Amino acid sequence: MGIVGLVNDRELLIYLHSLNGVGSRTINKILANLTTLNEILDFQPLELSMKTGIDFKVAEKIVNQLNERDLLDFLDRLNEWGKLGIDVITFHDQAYPEMLKEIAQPSWVLFTRGDLGLFQTPSISIVGTRNPTPYGRMVAEQLAKDLSEYGWVITSGMARGIDRFAHEGALKSDGKTIAVLGNGIDVIYPKENKKIYEAIIEKGLIVSEYPPGTQPHPGFFPQRNRIISGLTYGTIVVEASLRSGSLITAQYALEQSREVFAVPGPITSKQSFGTNALIKQGAKCIQEVNDILEEFPYLKFSSRKDSKLEVQLSESEEKIYSMIHAQIHINEIIDLLSLTLSEVYEILLSLQLKDKIKQLPGGFYMRKN
Repeated sequence: MGIVGLVNDRELLIYLHSLNGVGSRTINKILANLTTLNEILDFQPLELSMKTGIDFKVAEKIVNQLNERDLLDFLDRLNEWGKLGIDVITFHDQAYPEMLKEIAQPSWVLFTRGDLGLFQTPSISIVGTRNPTPYGRMVAEQLAKDLSEYGWVITSGMARGIDRFAHEGALKSDGKTIAVLGNGIDVIYPKENKKIYEAIIEKGLIVSEYPPGTQPHPGFFPQRNRIISGLTYGTIVVEASLRSGSLITAQYALEQSREVFAVPGPITSKQSFGTNALIKQGAKCIQEVNDILEEFPYLKFSSRKDSKLEVQLSESEEKIYSMIHAQIHINEIIDLLSLTLSEVYEILLSLQLKDKIKQLPGGFYMRKN
């Protein structure tokens, strides 16, 4: 029988997308020149190159990997991804986000973990520097929290700094958040984001266009920024230097005809040079959540602040929460309890996500009002 019929067009699209050196442009040319993707299973390299217009060396690479052994290995991997809770979505699948289909370079394949229903809910992105000031952290968390209260899904890149604080702000208000990664869906980067990664899988959605196992690479992050902006109605830049990758996200948003918002900052702060420049260039200056909401009168949201239920605390959470009145240092908590640093930190993070306490600089914590 050979390899014809071994995989269907959908599986073959995922396979091509997963091959090193085969990018979206190559797949674009193949799909534009063939009636069905399965046709390539009968081609030799020269024939594939001439038929589709792709580079001969790329065609040779594809044909060499279109053999029974490699395809069966791929089908095994596809099955394993499913067991790990990884959903694979192609551009032609019903679950593929409609917003992303509108951009110039949508990904042919997305790998996800979490709630796919969030693709159907209006989303806004919050991005910024990896080295924020206390002001930037506070603003990112508060904006994410306030927007979540109105039903927005908060999208960001799960990087250090503003990205992480945006995700945390959404989760603290019991909101929903989407993290778009610049590496494989099963790779946690940076490593310290393990807890927030797990929290997002539980209460949000992780997205990547890179196959599982793909390690971070500097070139991947600017590319993933088009997905961050592409999934959303608008992009908010909280703090950014003049060379920040966040400005790339803002540029993609403009090219995609999406709204761009910027938080003003001190003219003496390097972290605000980029955001202040965006405002000078026409981005909307925002100081509160209503500055954002008024740009979307066609989206009907109502605040759920008054309908929130009191969260329940575990026994260990109650014990630590009862110790926190005025400011208290994490080392003081460890000294008073027979728990390790990692155990105490995990409980403190849970209390933060439940919006019961907040972390202060220097390892201090205090109750929220």
